[in-house]
Amino acid sequence: MARSYGSAASLAAFKEVTYGTKPAGNWEKFAFASSDLSAEQNLISSDLLGQGREPRAPFRDVINDEGNVVVPVEARDFGRWLQFLLGNPTTAGVQASGDITFTANPSAGHTITINGVVWTFVASGATGTQTNIGANLNATLTQLATDLNASVNASITPATYSNVGGTKLGVSYDTVGGAGNAFTLASGNANAVVSGTTLSGGGYTHTFVSGAASLPSFSAEIGHANVPAYFVHTGCVLGSMAMNFQRSGAANATLNIIAQGETRYTATQGGVPTSRVYKPFSQFNGSIKRNGSALGNVVGAQFTYSNGLQAVPTIRNDALIDGVDPTTITVNGNIDVRFADTTLVDDAINNSAIELELGYKMAGLDGNNFSLLWTFHEVYLPRPRIPISGPGGVQTSFNWQGVYDDALAKSVTVILKNDVSVYA
Repeated sequence: MARSYGSAASLAAFKEVTYGTKPAGNWEKFAFASSDLSAEQNLISSDLLGQGREPRAPFRDVINDEGNVVVPVEARDFGRWLQFLLGNPTTAGVQASGDITFTANPSAGHTITINGVVWTFVASGATGTQTNIGANLNATLTQLATDLNASVNASITPATYSNVGGTKLGVSYDTVGGAGNAFTLASGNANAVVSGTTLSGGGYTHTFVSGAASLPSFSAEIGHANVPAYFVHTGCVLGSMAMNFQRSGAANATLNIIAQGETRYTATQGGVPTSRVYKPFSQFNGSIKRNGSALGNVVGAQFTYSNGLQAVPTIRNDALIDGVDPTTITVNGNIDVRFADTTLVDDAINNSAIELELGYKMAGLDGNNFSLLWTFHEVYLPRPRIPISGPGGVQTSFNWQGVYDDALAKSVTVILKNDVSVYA
């Protein structure tokens, strides 16, 4: 007999058209770390009297279907969880860009390489992939940008070129999205330094904000292929998301889900699930800012964004809830810091609202292409205890609360940058 185990389990989900109705089509497959999302139906003991001492059959109680799913904080799939938590984002394309910085006017024979095309500086008589050297660097860069923009070379034409401040050749890929991140730059001149081996920053920004009047519902399937058993939860609504920031380890988020009901199947109901290439953030990619400036001496931080969901327990003949209503949003968390200055203490004593930003930006060559930023626009800190418990460092914790910012008409903004063009 086959037994189920975690490494063979699967998680698939898909946005519903109608609340509580399993959607058709090919669902999306997600990575996850753990799940206790499950339906349960308790038994109510019989309270009959006059039937002797032996126990009688119990009554079945209502069905409760809810639980937590822990997922990685990941650059692509995470946008779907944010959509379920906050509603649809506003998406904008970003062009890849880069530059070549010159510290001196090039000499004849110096070269740069644009997307594999060697471009040469000459004293006069420039033709083809050449540019005449001007009287000074500013003049040379102006002529270089003009020549590149006029080129009909298919490797050169995908970008637009400019003289930036008289010291840089600016390169901007014409098409938004991630394609421009493969456009290469190189220099054969010690006086010309490229911003990177390729352009960077191309992609899409997805901006989510708090306060949506209604939230999308989805169906989620927890699969046990070895049994086989596939538990499909319909009418799922994402109640809250909790995230931790620490010095090391995996970056995960805990999702609390309230569903309407669960049905067991012997085969997957998600068709042929689609998936995106896994791109996780790590804790060492994390950063924390106060009013736009990096906050030092932070040992750890966490927050929870909650939609304040309330199940609608109407009387039905199937023991299910009738729906889920979002109520008041709550945003809270804590920051653990080594006591090295009074910045946060003064904020707490003076009851001064601050803006708090927690996020991840991926390191490496594609660092400008993948990032996740949570901005809590108006945060209040309580006056903390500052205990001294031994000869080591003194540490304190601030259990903060986020509130609605009247000027911005929201409490939270989340910006995810990646190479996913849309979350439909």
